[in-house]
Amino acid sequence: MSLSTALIIIGDEILEGRTRDSNGYWLARRLKEVGLGLSEILVVSDNLADLSKLFKDCLAKYRVIFISGGLGPTLDDVTKQALADATSNKILESSQGAEMAKENYLRYGKEWTPVLNSYHMVPENFNAVTNPKGLAPGLVYCNENSMLLAAPGVPWEFEEMVDSVFLPILKKEFPKQLKRMQELVICTRFIPEEKIFGELCPNLWKDLSAFGKVSSLPQVLGINIIVRAADLDEEKRDQIVELINSTELSEYVWQYGSLSLPELIIKKACEKGLSIGMAESCTGGLSASRLTDIPGSSAVFMGSLVTYSNQAKEKLLGVKEKTLLDHGAVSTETVEEMAIGAREKLDCDFAIAFSGIAGPGGGSDEKPVGTLAFALSGPNQTYSKLINYRGDRLKLKNRFSEFGLFKLLEALS
Repeated sequence: MSLSTALIIIGDEILEGRTRDSNGYWLARRLKEVGLGLSEILVVSDNLADLSKLFKDCLAKYRVIFISGGLGPTLDDVTKQALADATSNKILESSQGAEMAKENYLRYGKEWTPVLNSYHMVPENFNAVTNPKGLAPGLVYCNENSMLLAAPGVPWEFEEMVDSVFLPILKKEFPKQLKRMQELVICTRFIPEEKIFGELCPNLWKDLSAFGKVSSLPQVLGINIIVRAADLDEEKRDQIVELINSTELSEYVWQYGSLSLPELIIKKACEKGLSIGMAESCTGGLSASRLTDIPGSSAVFMGSLVTYSNQAKEKLLGVKEKTLLDHGAVSTETVEEMAIGAREKLDCDFAIAFSGIAGPGGGSDEKPVGTLAFALSGPNQTYSKLINYRGDRLKLKNRFSEFGLFKLLEALS
């Protein structure tokens, strides 16, 4: 039997759009790994009455309740009082809470005393628990029906408390319900979801469901199909791959696994001892940034020349003035010269080049907003393509980058 689980996120700063929450996203992914799923994520203001009512409602509804935020020393940190009200308990001085506060402060070379804050005040029948990466102790409460696990809302504090404090408690309390789930991610590109399941493979979802729970997740230029089960062993994984390879979808699959596109590019380049570089105009260094986010990328990534203006394309990459005048910056002729120039200047095995129109202005009937000119230059040949995508400026830059990196991966493979 699965555990009904909820997350309560506390903070006016989130409801007012001043802070972006990351704890909900992180916790959902983390719990999925151990076989738990969040039924609900609730965001509530720093209002004592609202919090008390919500805590009381959730205690009646859920078996496990995570709480993020409101445990700090400021006046708007009312989580402890709301928890006390919801459980009909008083807030009392706690020697355990005081010890936790002292330990936390000592870790940072500081001394804690009750004059500083009320970290030692804890609702009756609650346990104060350590905060390995912060100062405010967390709280744990259990009754016959529910378990409350409260941590500060600072992301690195919240994440560490979940991993090192709360999950061990849950695994001890519910050993049968918490099982590490296994998954196989089928990564596709250049095909929309509706075409996969509506036209190409109408029975695929049903066929994959025989192996476990199936879900799909849209990506920048494709979708990931995920199969999850507690017993997804190597034999079943091979059967899934065999199933996919027997369908027309196989030509759109670029990976069976969970590496990101930049991670796989760096991995392939390292395995084959190939160096890569690029010239970027419309993407403004985005593609280089994505590759250099990957540890170890310096072994194979030589660099990127961001040549936004025609003058930069000529001076830094050797693009001919006549090419730019005759064909324009967004053309296969120009990006081929950009890619060849980048490969020569950076002395790399493969170089890719981008030049496009990300909008909202700058388009024409011949080359509308969303037009990308792309080229790849390698040891044996130079390839180029003109393609068009839809979206706003940010989406187009991401789609342009994704297209180019997929083409680079194909060349490396």
